[in-house]
Amino acid sequence: MTNVSNAKPFVKWVGGKRSILGELLPRIPNKFDRYFEPFVGGGALFWNMPQKENSYLSDINFHLIITYSIIRDNVRAVISKLEEYKSSHCKEQYDRAKIKLSETEDPIEIAALFIYLNKTCYNGLYRVNKSGNFNTPIGKYTTPNILEADNLMRASDNLKGTSIFQHEFFQLTPRKNDFVYLDPPYHNAFSSYDSAGFIDKDHERLAKFCRELDRSGILFMASNSDTPFVRKLYDGFRIEIVKATRSVACKANRRGKENELIIRNY
Repeated sequence: MTNVSNAKPFVKWVGGKRSILGELLPRIPNKFDRYFEPFVGGGALFWNMPQKENSYLSDINFHLIITYSIIRDNVRAVISKLEEYKSSHCKEQYDRAKIKLSETEDPIEIAALFIYLNKTCYNGLYRVNKSGNFNTPIGKYTTPNILEADNLMRASDNLKGTSIFQHEFFQLTPRKNDFVYLDPPYHNAFSSYDSAGFIDKDHERLAKFCRELDRSGILFMASNSDTPFVRKLYDGFRIEIVKATRSVACKANRRGKENELIIRNY
């Protein structure tokens, strides 16, 4: 993948890290073997990593992982489908697409529907109900940016040689000298990316997993809310405060910069 331009995230994702890339990138280890990202979401850090070969991306969100895999393996088919959705976009089509996403088993269709709904839903908010079905209403966009073909082609090139799997974070199998970036649903924040959510016991399990990584000689960096609960979980590691933009709130006057934490074992 030498001389391949970096892609940008091809889906919008609540809690995405584009606003703090300037804080994350200087904190990447100078040297490591393989890169792992188990809560990949929009993948903002991955797209800007200087080293993408042999990376390992994963997430619990089935539709998201199917989309990453198909963008890597058959991007032109997804672009063709998105051209159709772009030309006929309307509320009726959006409502049909929400239903179809939960019914279809065609991976190309899943990828195209996922991107189409993400680009046209309210605030780019991927949200599911207790049955696991996408239930975000349509956004109030005049001309939604449904298809970015050039970026999808770059994303496909960037993903070549990358392993992509759907599973939980604790199923990762990195080795000594690998680097893991963990960006879970934040504590006391939106976490309805799947029907299970991400609650306190999940954060406790994640912190325990980070301690296991540390004992194994694996480098990790984690992002999370600046709360007493999180600080206690990661006591003993390097904890730094950064300012991050919050844009999930419905009202503009409730959006703004808030403290969040970057946690490292190096």
